[in-house]
Amino acid sequence: MRKEDINMIKVKKKINWRKKNEVKRKILISISKNRNIAPIYQTYAAYTLGKQKNNFYKFKHICLKNNKYSSVSNRFYVCKHVIKNYLTYNKAQNCRINSW
Repeated sequence: MRKEDINMIKVKKKINWRKKNEVKRKILISISKNRNIAPIYQTYAAYTLGKQKNNFYKFKHICLKNNKYSSVSNRFYVCKHVIKNYLTYNKAQNCRINSW
């Protein structure tokens, strides 16, 4: 298995994990803000939300072309230098970059 395939699998796993955690986070926020729920549940939701927030935003994207972490686009999972090379050689279709 090539390194690019392994990185694709890693990226898909991270995206699925992130989506699942977003749903949990929204539920916890709604529980902590709801005034009709007992205060014990509100404080527990706020506690788990604060605990989860530390790990939730540590999501690093990996470039699929050269396996680097720096300046990776959120839409394409490719670093900006690779996108620029694709655009200069007309290999990127239906893609427009405003400023690079």
